[in-house]
Amino acid sequence: MGIASAVQERIRAQSTARTTEQERRERARQLHDLEDLLESVEAQNLQLQRDLPDAVRAEIAIIARTIPVPAPAAVWSARSGARLHEALLSWQGALLDALCPHRLSYDDRFD
Repeated sequence: MGIASAVQERIRAQSTARTTEQERRERARQLHDLEDLLESVEAQNLQLQRDLPDAVRAEIAIIARTIPVPAPAAVWSARSGARLHEALLSWQGALLDALCPHRLSYDDRFD
């Protein structure tokens, strides 16, 4: 291998590493966004708020556009914080399955 081919190989390796890191960061951001939404809903549940604030619905709509797994119908139809929380956990599980396919081999991933 000559110097020129070694330089080209290094450039390809750096490009691949950058792409891989960008993909990893995007997956982490998607999970973080959904976890933040879950925490918000949990806080509202602890405050015994019965109705779902419009801000929560708006946040769901924003997150739904940025996550590769569509929100389950239960997320859109939830009328209480507890039901929404349950639906968001389901959505989070589906997102984790999509981002980490090795999870599909776990028998207890929804326990």
